[in-house]
Amino acid sequence: MTVTKSPASASKLELLLTSYFNIVKRTVGDMVPKAIMLNLVVHSKENMQKELLNSLYKSQGLRDSMKESDYVVSRRGECKKMIEVLAQAEAVIGNI
Repeated sequence: MTVTKSPASASKLELLLTSYFNIVKRTVGDMVPKAIMLNLVVHSKENMQKELLNSLYKSQGLRDSMKESDYVVSRRGECKKMIEVLAQAEAVIGNI
């Protein structure tokens, strides 16, 4: 097999290599800022999340927001009484 090295094939090869290099350079140039921003965003998000959770758990606001209202407490008591009354009624009906 013989390889001919004509000036036309050499210039085609040079053009192809130059085009390929430019494509790779543009692709890498596009990917690097995106990768840097992604890493910065992920790192910032994790740090922000830690800080927010720490401040949330340390504050009194979490305990206050999880406290049941007086209405819910009174309704629970009413429901417990109703369950007891219904259980007694069921027992009375069962004895008949």
